[in-house]
Amino acid sequence: MDILAPFTGTLFMPDKEFLADGSPVLLEDGQSIAAIQWHTFSEKFEVLDATGAMVAVCEPRGFLRRRYPVRMRDGRQVLELTPGSWRTFNGAELLLAGDRRLTVRQLSMWSDRKFEFHSSAGMVGRIMPTTGMFTFRPDSYAFELYLPTMSALEAISLAQALRLVARRARQQHASAGT
Repeated sequence: MDILAPFTGTLFMPDKEFLADGSPVLLEDGQSIAAIQWHTFSEKFEVLDATGAMVAVCEPRGFLRRRYPVRMRDGRQVLELTPGSWRTFNGAELLLAGDRRLTVRQLSMWSDRKFEFHSSAGMVGRIMPTTGMFTFRPDSYAFELYLPTMSALEAISLAQALRLVARRARQQHASAGT
């Protein structure tokens, strides 16, 4: 499967297991099409193809207003996600390659794990959790793409960037409460 081609269907993205440095990206039939290599402390991640070769990398930038740019090995932009200042998810700016913009919509005020993505043509896709909130792997996602607006690489990169934003928000909320 070409992860750079426009994609419709569902991608399953299990959360990282404890002490593992990566997680697979699976199709509905269980076929592994890619993997995510996690770097916990730097929040950097890499998207690897089915053979294990690095295809793209995200190195978050900024201190107060973080940006999550994802670039291919040759420097081409895959996407850039910039969380909103006041409304982290609903105010986010999402720019795909070729200056294509999508709107991020958080589906529940109480859940940072359910999202929809919209273009001028309508709803492009959505992310839904596949596990409960209070599990050891809360950020396991199913990313359903309805329109061929994104490549599998863009979808994988977007889901992973949103995971990082959600985890950062949870950490900040937890540290503010103590």
